[in-house]
Amino acid sequence: MIDRRSVLATLGGAAAGSLATGAAPPASAAISSAPTPTRPDVSFLRTEALVNVERAQSVMAQYNLDAFIVTQPTNVFYLGNHWPNLDRMGFRHSVFVIYPRDPKRPVALVMSGFLHYYRYADDVELPNHIVFPYTTAEADGTAAPTRMHRILDESLLSSRERHRRKTSASAEPPSPSADVALQRALQHLGLTGARLAIDDPAIERLLQQRSFAGSTTPAEDALRRIRLAKSPAEIRLMRIAAQHNVDAAMAMVATVRTAGSTGALRNRFFAEAAARGNQAVFIVIDGSSSEIADAPIREGMAFSIDCVSSFLHYHGDFARTIFVGEPHALMRRGTAAIFTAWQEVRSQLRPGMRFLDVQRIGRESMKKQGADFSVNFTPHSVGLWHSDHPQPSVAEGRSVEGLVLEKNMVLSVDCPILDTGMGGTCHLEDLVLIGEDGATPIHSVPPNILTV
Repeated sequence: MIDRRSVLATLGGAAAGSLATGAAPPASAAISSAPTPTRPDVSFLRTEALVNVERAQSVMAQYNLDAFIVTQPTNVFYLGNHWPNLDRMGFRHSVFVIYPRDPKRPVALVMSGFLHYYRYADDVELPNHIVFPYTTAEADGTAAPTRMHRILDESLLSSRERHRRKTSASAEPPSPSADVALQRALQHLGLTGARLAIDDPAIERLLQQRSFAGSTTPAEDALRRIRLAKSPAEIRLMRIAAQHNVDAAMAMVATVRTAGSTGALRNRFFAEAAARGNQAVFIVIDGSSSEIADAPIREGMAFSIDCVSSFLHYHGDFARTIFVGEPHALMRRGTAAIFTAWQEVRSQLRPGMRFLDVQRIGRESMKKQGADFSVNFTPHSVGLWHSDHPQPSVAEGRSVEGLVLEKNMVLSVDCPILDTGMGGTCHLEDLVLIGEDGATPIHSVPPNILTV
């Protein structure tokens, strides 16, 4: 039996050895707090598109789409490298992105002239983007000039302010309203009679106001299909998000014996995520995602954690099992079984494998081990959403299980034991990048059991 003292006395080598043999490794070196985080350099987002351009063109051709028009913040960010400021404050439909299939046409953004100057100018310098700002209507119906900060002394202007003004001046002339700006953008791109995929009914209404002659269809499924395979910029963000998420979780685990309760642990994870530049999305503790639950932590407890946080809107997802001292024997058996099954699943992940095959391999491994536990081995793509893949559709006869792994997909395979009455709760989850020849983790991989 491995107790807490022996774990602390066998750092490093013991964990590596147990991983090699397939046994459930101890949690020795994994439970110390991570060093003070530093802010990563994400300046590449100014000049490198998030969207996987070649894949977008291919998927749009499959769906017979001439262009996307999107206004939901996630989609605006993905297609335009810009997260709408006003949407954070409860205002909707402040920015629209028109993303054509034809690479010779520019990507057009329709947005408030002031926010183009005040925020967008700091974020994006992509050469193929063109901005159609809107302001308000003057008494004669023409557009008011774009509002900017009043200059008190031009000699005191910062380089950033000069850049903002230069960027604002590079935009198309302002329109008196968003629908007029949208119409002008479509005319400029030659898409006034096109087949468009839209992500919000408000877009349909704006198009109708300007007598749009083309047709529209929902965009969500096509966008999620594009996002299955990540671009290089997305992979860089996913690595940052995932590592920050793991580091925040491990820093939280280091406080289990002093936290006192599961509610305090939840607060600690949120704080540790924020300290690293991540925004906490949720944490499931001991099988509960309740943000109200607050149970005491006691000697002999064994419980799972499932931690999700995002960095610049890209998600990390990480789960482990924590032993507070020595657990019940069923917990030892369960955690060892899901660890062995996950190792077998991960070793076989390849492009072309169906989600259904992933689940089959995991369940067959449990059967071979004689481990009578309920585990779904649920795969899901992770990115701008925790589950960032096309959703099932009963009407269209489409299921998640039929999806296929693709190169540059970031994949999670959830491995929680779904039984109860076993002396605690178990979970195991890492993020891996699907490559041509297999899958590799995109973050450091702590032991599957964290003993404190």
